Amino acid sequence: MKRFSMLSLGAVLLVLFAWVPAGAQSTMEKAKKEGKVMWYSSLTLKISQEVCNLFNSKDLGITCELHRDGSSKLFRRYRQEARGKIFRADVMHTSNIGQFITMHDKLKFIAPYKPKGTEGFLPNFKTDDGRWTILRASVMVPVYNTKLVKPEQVPTSYLDFLKPEWKDKLVIADPNYGGFATITMIALVNKFGLDYYEKLAANNPRRWGSAAGTLTLVERGEALMTTGAVAYTTYNHIKKGEPIKMALPKEGVPFVRSPASVLAKAPHPNAARVFMDFLFSQEVQQILANRGLYVGHPGVKLPDAQTPLSAFKLIEVPADEISKKSKSMRKAFRQIFSGIKCEACKKKTKKKKTN
Repeated sequence: MKRFSMLSLGAVLLVLFAWVPAGAQSTMEKAKKEGKVMWYSSLTLKISQEVCNLFNSKDLGITCELHRDGSSKLFRRYRQEARGKIFRADVMHTSNIGQFITMHDKLKFIAPYKPKGTEGFLPNFKTDDGRWTILRASVMVPVYNTKLVKPEQVPTSYLDFLKPEWKDKLVIADPNYGGFATITMIALVNKFGLDYYEKLAANNPRRWGSAAGTLTLVERGEALMTTGAVAYTTYNHIKKGEPIKMALPKEGVPFVRSPASVLAKAPHPNAARVFMDFLFSQEVQQILANRGLYVGHPGVKLPDAQTPLSAFKLIEVPADEISKKSKSMRKAFRQIFSGIKCEACKKKTKKKKTN
C-alpha cells in the first residue's frame, strides 16, 4: 500500500508539472518566493479569467492576478505607470504588435524571453529574435444579424458600407480602445485612403469601444451589422445561439497577431517566466483554440465548427507599419468621428483578482 501511495503521488506530480520544462526548477523555486504574477491581458475577460484560474488551480505557490482591458488602454496604462516609476505588471499581452515594437525598441519595456517549447511553433507565431511570442491570432470580420439582414443584402465589399441604405444601421469599433480596430483601420486606409472613414462617418454608424462589444448591439438588433468584430468572439456567440453570421468582403479580412512578453521592470520576473511557459503550453493553447482562437502550437486541434485560417483571404499589415501608423490612425479616427459619441469607451473594467 505504501509503494502504491508513492507511485500515485509521483503520477500526480508528473501531471502537475507536465508543462514545466526540464531544468526549470531553479526558476520555479525563485518564482515561489516571489509569490505572484500580474498579467495585463487584452483577451476577453472570460477567457483571461479562465486561464488565470487554471494557473492558480495548479497550486504552485504562485498566484495569477489579472488586469484585463483593451490593447490601447493597457498600453497607455503601463506607460503612465512607468512615468510614475510604478511597475505592477509582469506579463503583457495585447493585440497591437506595433505597441510592442515601441515598448521594446524605444521605451525598453520588454525583456526578451522565448517560452519553453515554442521552437516548434508555426512560423506566424514566433519571432527569430525572440523579443516576444505570438500567444494567439484572429481576424476582424464584419458580422450581421441574420434575422434583420437578408442574404442578398449582406455586403460583399467594405465599400458597400458607404451606400446610403446602411445609414444609421451600422456599429463601428473605436481604434482608441483596441488593437484589432487599430490594425483594421490601417489596413482599410491602405486600400481605400483616409476618406473611406470620412464617407463611413457620413453614414452615422454607432461608435463602440471594443470590437468584441459591437456584437452585443448587433445581437439585440440595435444595429444591423458591425463593420468589424473579432472572429473568435463571434464564433463563441454563434455557439451560444446568437442570430449572427460573419460576412467575408472580397478584399479580405485583417489578420491580427497578438504578442505576449515578460516586462523588463517586472516586479516578479521569475514568476513571469513560469507564467509565460504556462501560456504557451499545449494545455493553454488548446483552451484558446477551443474558444475560437488561432494558435501556434503544432499539437493543438481546432474545433470542427471553427473556420480554418486557410478559408480566409488574409490582409496582413507589417508590424513596423503598425508601429508607425497606430498613433496617427487613432488621432484621425477621433477627428473624423468627433461628432459621434463613443459608447462604452469610458467604461472601465475593474482590476480582477483570481484565487
